[in-house]
Amino acid sequence: MYARICIPVLLSLLAAEAAAQTPAQLKQELKTREAAAKKDPDALYEVGKWAAEKSLAADAKRLYQAVLKIKADHAGANEGLGNALVDGKWLPAKEAEALRKKAQSAEYAAKGLVEVDGVWVEKEKAADAKRGVFHHEGSLVTKAELIAMQSGKVRHPETGELIDAKHADKAKEKYYPIGGDRWGDLKEADTYHSDIKRPWIVRSNHCTLISTLALSKILDLCTIADLGYEKVAPLLGTEKPAADHRPVVIIASTNSEYSEEFGKPLGDGSDAAGSFLVAAGRKVGVPFIGEVRAGICVYNKDWVERYVRHAAALAYANSIAEMNGVELPMWLLHGIAAFTSRFQNGEDAGWFGKQHLQKGGVKNLKGFFGAFAISGDAEPKDNDANIYQAGLLVAFAAGGSDPKVTEAMQEVTAAITGKAKGAEKAIAKLQAALTEAEPKIVAFLQQLAAK
Repeated sequence: MYARICIPVLLSLLAAEAAAQTPAQLKQELKTREAAAKKDPDALYEVGKWAAEKSLAADAKRLYQAVLKIKADHAGANEGLGNALVDGKWLPAKEAEALRKKAQSAEYAAKGLVEVDGVWVEKEKAADAKRGVFHHEGSLVTKAELIAMQSGKVRHPETGELIDAKHADKAKEKYYPIGGDRWGDLKEADTYHSDIKRPWIVRSNHCTLISTLALSKILDLCTIADLGYEKVAPLLGTEKPAADHRPVVIIASTNSEYSEEFGKPLGDGSDAAGSFLVAAGRKVGVPFIGEVRAGICVYNKDWVERYVRHAAALAYANSIAEMNGVELPMWLLHGIAAFTSRFQNGEDAGWFGKQHLQKGGVKNLKGFFGAFAISGDAEPKDNDANIYQAGLLVAFAAGGSDPKVTEAMQEVTAAITGKAKGAEKAIAKLQAALTEAEPKIVAFLQQLAAK
């Protein structure tokens, strides 16, 4: 059984406002509004919309039906009931969908596409589809995304969220969906998504970011997450994760949100380091992607860029390993992540290297791998030392200065990416080679710190 958090739990602002009124008060107001509308179809429709916004679904449906008895082709009431316009005639949703699918099947078949598991794909992509790999306009997508796009959804140009094509012009004008059929400007949308129950979900080139931060900050951090991904990609054979294993990074906007909303239900103690991977056996549900082990970090003005890179690398490395049935030890996961959060460039590596030397330098590699831990019970300096040393080992292995370590690292990469079997054996070989090379790693650290 997974411990799950589904993101987002979408609740509209108007529904939240409705909570301030008692059911009796809402019913009374509905009665007053309905009486004032009389038999005017447009006025009744507006009352129906109000009822829907106040979560009075049954009354909204009744009012929409009343509108259609007066004016059968009323677009708003038909849409409110889920009806669809087909060849100039409004039809019930199921009937319209059946006709749409029939027409779509004929159209796709005429184009030479084939149906695989309920999805139409190009013949040359059928083998991929049978393996659960789907493509759309040159990009990898999940099955759910492809179905949505074939049904007329498009991506919002800024967030990548799937929206109805009819709203594309609104999106271009920098408006955003804020629950139901409501759209708002950036200020309204930032307010709406500041609630942990309905955060922003934003696609970068390589990752999906989830946060209650302002959209402008998230878009800046998209670039940072992609840097983290790109820095560690060579360590993983530049392997691309499947769409349903897309790296997900959750950025908590406050320390409280980080520890209470994410750390406690999804962590294993390693959240003490500012970035952690959702614990094994737990998942985060993300629309159109599914359940994933996300990388989670906290927004800290001075450290957020490092934390985001670290979290993105954790999520990416785990995605590739998970796809190929490999479980990476914590030291290696955080070593790969530290390769970008502490070793993004020579200046970073040197600055952190000096700090590591002050904490005692490279210590007892023979016991390091089995004892590696990040814990809220440990001193922060000890957690930091463990993360940097793990990154130092990965950086040394990636540098190619020791043949045995290089060979072992190549075998680990092949195992993680599914190109070879025996991941445990390869990781054990790497650990042994690194232990044997400890004097060289000590010298490597000194060189970094001297820069």
